[in-house]
Amino acid sequence: MSSNLSSLVKTKPYQIMRKLLLSLFSLIGMSLGGQTLTMPTLPSAGVTYPLSIKADTVPHSSQGNWDFSNTTTDATGTVTFEPISSTSYSTNYPNATHVKYEDGGIFFLGFDATEYTFHGEMSVITTSYTNPLVLHTYPFAVGNTSTDSELNISFTCNGCPPSMERDDASYSEALSSGTLTMPDGTVHSNALLVYNTRTWNDGQTGSPTCNLFLEQWQWWVGGYPMPVAQTVELSTTGPCPPNVGYRQSKFLVGNPIGIQEEQTRQVDAYPNPATDRLFLKNLTLGGSEFKIYDLVGKAVQKGTINETSDHISISSLSPGLYYLVLENHHQWIRFIKE
Repeated sequence: MSSNLSSLVKTKPYQIMRKLLLSLFSLIGMSLGGQTLTMPTLPSAGVTYPLSIKADTVPHSSQGNWDFSNTTTDATGTVTFEPISSTSYSTNYPNATHVKYEDGGIFFLGFDATEYTFHGEMSVITTSYTNPLVLHTYPFAVGNTSTDSELNISFTCNGCPPSMERDDASYSEALSSGTLTMPDGTVHSNALLVYNTRTWNDGQTGSPTCNLFLEQWQWWVGGYPMPVAQTVELSTTGPCPPNVGYRQSKFLVGNPIGIQEEQTRQVDAYPNPATDRLFLKNLTLGGSEFKIYDLVGKAVQKGTINETSDHISISSLSPGLYYLVLENHHQWIRFIKE
């Protein structure tokens, strides 16, 4: 397929040189200070993170610090990471290490000591990359950039004609680091702002392409396999399907790094649903500070609980669905107040 990306990449021998250059770029700028991203440590089981979502971009500076405490979100969601070895997808995506489930799509990612890579997806389209696309390298610090492209990637989708191909290009630049305050009041003291673009050219060989441009501002914090905050805009040109473009912002709720799926959690809450008190069992790690978040990601209650005070009064909460975040246990629990 002829595309706008053809001039960016010559032939496949660039693959080896690309990795050498990206490693070099990662070393440049490491002396500039601030947060340095390295490969996150992901648990052997699945991990789910709660999100609050705004259906628009949010204004921000390219330099820290950043305060989103006055940002109002209007929806909630989750993102789940799972080792690909525990799924049925490893045959089609043999070089991916993890699967990400988000917004109804399934995305295949790679994490290793030198780079963070994209291997394909099963969402609106289905793709499997022969050579993974490098999203950014590790370590990644202020002043680093990362550029990569993959051409002629076959894909399928519902209603698409046959022989569809995609060209995919990614550019990432670490702009600055600083303190990040989230809409729920959570403070991350050392966040790294990364500006990323993805450019996709989709179409049949010899035909006009649908050109999609995704612009993302992502705030990364060490240890997490995803940005803890991001604001994105997707725009299109050419013969694209209608209503593809969008604007959106997402924010991690609380600071639940390393939390496990609910079925593997250490602490259980009961009864659930509850009316006036929520009891906790297996609270054996010396107690914990807690916060309770509503569905728009607002902290509505906080306090401390320990072995001698094994319940939380929720009588002041309105009926609905909430998230209880146990800070010291790196765990969140979903419960219903009746």
